[in-house]
Amino acid sequence: MGHYITLFGIFLLVISSWTAAHLSKRSSPSVLYVWSGQDRSVPNASDFVAVIDFDGRSPTYGHILKTVSLVSDVANGIGQVGNEPHHSAISTNGRYYMTGGLLSFLSGNKEVFVWKIPKNPTKGPEFLYALDVPGACTDEFLPIGGSEFLLSMMCNEQAVSPGNIVYINAETRMTKSILKNISAFVDFNPHGFGRLANGSIFVGDYIEPITLVGSNSSQILFRNTARHILPDGTLERIFQFQFPTTPGSSNGIGYGIGFMELKAIPGDPFGRSYACGTSVNNIYLIGPGMPEPILAIDLSQVNGYQKRASAGLLSFFSNGQRVLMTFQLRYVILANITRPEQPNILRVFDFCTDPTLKHVAIGIPDSFEKTTFAKFCAQNDNIT
Repeated sequence: MGHYITLFGIFLLVISSWTAAHLSKRSSPSVLYVWSGQDRSVPNASDFVAVIDFDGRSPTYGHILKTVSLVSDVANGIGQVGNEPHHSAISTNGRYYMTGGLLSFLSGNKEVFVWKIPKNPTKGPEFLYALDVPGACTDEFLPIGGSEFLLSMMCNEQAVSPGNIVYINAETRMTKSILKNISAFVDFNPHGFGRLANGSIFVGDYIEPITLVGSNSSQILFRNTARHILPDGTLERIFQFQFPTTPGSSNGIGYGIGFMELKAIPGDPFGRSYACGTSVNNIYLIGPGMPEPILAIDLSQVNGYQKRASAGLLSFFSNGQRVLMTFQLRYVILANITRPEQPNILRVFDFCTDPTLKHVAIGIPDSFEKTTFAKFCAQNDNIT
């Protein structure tokens, strides 16, 4: 793997640590599970789940309480390293913790790891089994009730289109593609997706993974499409987005927009979703009855319209009227979305300039050294 896929893997891992670490649904104690990777150079290296104290009143709040390692099992296609831990999720019934290996397929290993959540979640999850599901580049899990999930697979075993959307029942170990006539899914590299009340889904196409191999970032191909898939797996329609080519209109990495994040707006009477453009920093509004996507907001306004790579991860309030989002690996934005076509930014939190964080000590990635937010931002082009 070349230089850019290595950097991009680190970028994805940082992002997945935000979205994939979940609070146990049990009332007490409060812990956070983080699905993490370990460098192969570490003796007896193993990917693992970190159990973190998430009780704000605890004297060990934020500390790692323990780690639970994945153990190789050649006979069952399980490798303890090289999986590139990515997204994870907890089942609706709180019984299962699902984790995915973005690059497990490169070693010919299974890529979905199923864990049982104990009654006392501080003990850490118990590994149950691994699954080999249709597609490759395991991405986002969406709990859909009970022990069931939908899962986006970004590509096929050759790291190109088409990817897949997969159904998993963690209790019965059943897995299958939900797509009908997969040959209709051209240039299909799904990432973030949202599910409507009627069971249909909107999914954003992100990137063709094979183009990350090598050291020439101009060859990276981001997708410019999102799709509406009916409950029976039929492709209902494709939304096309225009990629701007004027200087400064994108972050300049590769070609295309890339939709890492797409989520349905809770309770929206029209079943609309937000799709976040990675390279252009725009949020678009799409829906079943809309003829074309609507550009809802250009988030780069919070940074003087400087375009930088941004996942734009979304966390909606349950009433669908507010949304929290990450932006440019630096900001957290709170917006009023009572009118989804015209979001209104209410608050911008900047990790690099907030005075309360200036002297807060943080660990430097891949080392045991400490620094502060202010110093880290200054040394890393204001990327946290």
